[in-house]
Amino acid sequence: MSGRNTMKQASSSAVGYERYIYKVMKEVNPKLEISLRSMVILNHFMQDMAEKIVETSKSLLRYSGRRTLTSMDMHRAVKMELPGQLAKHAMAEGAKAVIRFSTH
Repeated sequence: MSGRNTMKQASSSAVGYERYIYKVMKEVNPKLEISLRSMVILNHFMQDMAEKIVETSKSLLRYSGRRTLTSMDMHRAVKMELPGQLAKHAMAEGAKAVIRFSTH
């Protein structure tokens, strides 16, 4: 396999947040627009933050000696990776998403 194919496969399996970024942006201000380059930057930022939170939660799991990730592990990882109000907001939105998911 050439390096080019490997990169294509790796990037195609990555999660894209573009839809969600656009949706939140339009909720904040329907008149806002975003360039493709800005969207790519925000998408990479979201991927990096998600990866950091996952790595921190894995570290917490290893430290505790358990094999099952709990919601408290995720809460702690979010608190460690995101600053103050952003962490609180992320946890509140995450809790709402879990409730919506579990009721459907």
